[in-house]
Amino acid sequence: MNGTIRTKHFNQRIQQRGLDETVVMALFHCGERRTSHRGIDSLIFTKNALADIRSDHGLAIFKACERLRSAYLITSEDGVLITVAHSYRRTIHRVVR
Repeated sequence: MNGTIRTKHFNQRIQQRGLDETVVMALFHCGERRTSHRGIDSLIFTKNALADIRSDHGLAIFKACERLRSAYLITSEDGVLITVAHSYRRTIHRVVR
């Protein structure tokens, strides 16, 4: 994630939650973006996002992302990485295009 601005909070959380940099990078680039009314975006893995990761990045990265599909990423509207976490709620992983 070279060139991407990260907060100190983000750096702490990625270590505390044991998330792989590769998975977070794939989530940042391929995850489905949900925008709130406050300019904060959350990125989640959807079936379509995982399919894109498999075709673009290969089986090994896809399997790592599949294992951590409950992860989500919070970014500001200008792309600063704020935090990363695991969702304990059921997430809808289907996107209609």
